[in-house]
Amino acid sequence: MNVSPSSRALIGTAIAAIVVTALWTIPVGKQTLGEQFFASLRLAKPKPDTAGAALGTPLNGGRRLEDVLAAVVAESTVTTRDESNASVADADAAAKAAGFRPRLLAARSERPTITILGEQRVEASVNPRQLQTLLTQAGHRQASVPRTLDGARVSFAAARGVRVQYGNCPAPVANTIQAQINGPRPPSTDNASCVAITQVPVATVTVPAALDTAAIMELALEVAGMSPNQARDFRRLFPWPAAAVISPPRGTRSYELVRVGDTDAMLVITGGRRGPTYALAWVRDGIVFTLTGYGSSADAVPLAKSLQ
Repeated sequence: MNVSPSSRALIGTAIAAIVVTALWTIPVGKQTLGEQFFASLRLAKPKPDTAGAALGTPLNGGRRLEDVLAAVVAESTVTTRDESNASVADADAAAKAAGFRPRLLAARSERPTITILGEQRVEASVNPRQLQTLLTQAGHRQASVPRTLDGARVSFAAARGVRVQYGNCPAPVANTIQAQINGPRPPSTDNASCVAITQVPVATVTVPAALDTAAIMELALEVAGMSPNQARDFRRLFPWPAAAVISPPRGTRSYELVRVGDTDAMLVITGGRRGPTYALAWVRDGIVFTLTGYGSSADAVPLAKSLQ
């Protein structure tokens, strides 16, 4: 019987699929190979240790890096402080609640909506085996995690911050697992006027001296959706205490290093389908600034320079 080349290719593909499926479902210990693979990709979700309401999701829909960093180094984490957000009437009330006076965008004339971002503290114990596996799978083969770090304490403490929001912004994403997976709803043209500037003091971070913080930071950033090149540039710009309170935007399309006054900053351009079209981040005087907007990314630096 003559079989055409295209038919032979289809048969070969089908046989390969059957073989892979069979291998994927062969039990290895208590799990199949497939289950072990997907289990290796899961990161522990912080477990609340208080009855307080969860922090509101950032405007860009992402997770704070402190959560991702803690989940990377540990099999389980505990949130020991999780203060709810609170709206305030004006900058004076915000300064009293947050302990520092927030800066406002002089380029925007409308009255902003101001929110106090609650304190958060996340603690974890290092799991060397998990961390070494994740680093190796992510391509950081030179990074070594000493077994002596087993159970070593890691903590991230973020003080109260302030979010100042202008224009017609979409409703925040609900703090549920399903909402975090799906992300925010696609914005409409009405949201083009939306701009928000968050201002959060750098975090207090406790990590063992032997921990390879550079490799772990790059791994966490890649888990959050950045490319390896972007993760390296981000790490060089933002040390752990500053990076911990930043929420990288979803759907990064490109980025560039810019200047806000005399300070280096990173401008991230997103796809804009399910969130802001840009995010600009920088650190000044111990405060981490993140400016996000739904309009043109060309407006980001001029807006940032108008802070006063």
